[in-house]
Amino acid sequence: MFRTLVEDLNPGLTRLARTYVTAAIADEVVQETWMSVLRSIDTFEGRSSLKTWIYRIMLNKVRSVAGREGKIVPFTSVGPHAAGDNASVDIERLVHPDLGRGYWPDAPPRWDSMPAESLEAQETADRVDRAISSLPAAQREVVTLRDIEGWSSEEVCNALGISTVNQRVLLHRGRVAVRQALEDYLS
Repeated sequence: MFRTLVEDLNPGLTRLARTYVTAAIADEVVQETWMSVLRSIDTFEGRSSLKTWIYRIMLNKVRSVAGREGKIVPFTSVGPHAAGDNASVDIERLVHPDLGRGYWPDAPPRWDSMPAESLEAQETADRVDRAISSLPAAQREVVTLRDIEGWSSEEVCNALGISTVNQRVLLHRGRVAVRQALEDYLS
């Protein structure tokens, strides 16, 4: 049963840990996480899912390691909000012809269905990875868990210990930044 749990969760744990630290350190942190799980499984109270509990253990460990290595960038020190502009996207861009203000007018072009001569799918995936990696830590965590790992909003809130409102704001800002990086690349 434990082997199945490790096989299911290890790739996602490692992927999220790598958004904080190098691949080698991420692998060590994930191994330490599994050791902690084994040592403290009898303290698991079931107030959240087992997956959420394990992810929280890993996040605490990787944040600690990343902090020691100076890898964490303060949320307020990057992005347009750092310069005093509180809008995460120019409001004039959010006007849908049918839905009105506050909605994207169209989705970014699907990069996986564009002609091969104009776009290499792997190169675009690398751009998305780089865009996600450059997000502030809180946005990166939420985007990774929601959009890459496929977690629900509730699972993300429980794992990260944040409110649903905060989760929505972080997800929105992260997605806007990734979308902008894709638009810049694809245009």
